[in-house]
Amino acid sequence: MRDRYFFPLAATVAAAFVFMALQPFAHRAPRGPLSCGGCANAEDVTAAGDQLHRFVPGSFDGLAIIDPPGGGPAVLRITRLADQVYDDPRFGPHLPIAEDLEYAFESREIEVIIEARASGDFAASEFEADYYAKPEGESGWRTFTLTQEFAPRRVTFTTPPRGDAEGNDLLGIRPVAPDKRRVMEVRSIRIHAIGPKVKPPTPADSVLPPG
Repeated sequence: MRDRYFFPLAATVAAAFVFMALQPFAHRAPRGPLSCGGCANAEDVTAAGDQLHRFVPGSFDGLAIIDPPGGGPAVLRITRLADQVYDDPRFGPHLPIAEDLEYAFESREIEVIIEARASGDFAASEFEADYYAKPEGESGWRTFTLTQEFAPRRVTFTTPPRGDAEGNDLLGIRPVAPDKRRVMEVRSIRIHAIGPKVKPPTPADSVLPPG
């Protein structure tokens, strides 16, 4: 083949391989912290379906996005081994919260509604959730029962002021694993503000009255 035909043909084939590798039309699940991202109300957001891909495993692997056998949106399956022991929710499966939501929720009471169920041969009978804003400001692990059917479980918590640091908020979720391993599934997570923003005290508020 002559050069004047070979090189344009080679360039076309190379471009086609690059185009196929990039898969511009393939579905890409969302990643990164949960954000309002143009939603109507940053004070009320829900992670469900593809949004559950935003969960990260922390130091332990045990996350899987699965399609329910009966159809419907994908759900998050969380598996925990009995020897996976930690207190800090950043070390386990958790949903990072973006700065825009952190700003919307700071210094106010919020409610987290977790729609979850037990799953698998080693189905968990309980799970724990912890809304973490900073080391000195977290809800702490709250324990809830699980059944074989999806049901909502609620955590209420008054978030602290952000201070100088941003990008710390997250929601940790883990099944309780007393032995071997335990499995649970999460179908949706809703986080919404249920109280007004609490104003920090002013210097005048801290002055003791005379006498």
